[in-house]
Amino acid sequence: MIEDSPYYETIDFSFPNIAKKIKVFWGHPEFTKLLQDLQTDSSDKPRAGFPGDVLLALSELQTIHDLVYPQHAPKDNSIWNI
Repeated sequence: MIEDSPYYETIDFSFPNIAKKIKVFWGHPEFTKLLQDLQTDSSDKPRAGFPGDVLLALSELQTIHDLVYPQHAPKDNSIWNI
């Protein structure tokens, strides 16, 4: 279960509301969009950003999700993957 992951625990400790969203979307196609939105500043309001350990945990969860649910992994259409 996602709750047993040390990466999830890191996020839950500092940002419990984000951890709840991760738990809801885990295993679904929307998970990738959620993590992209969390890691991209598209707001007009100033944001402090995530601490390094949380940013690393988000990245690791994305990697694990892509491995466990490859059907939901983002398609990389860059010229470097041709």
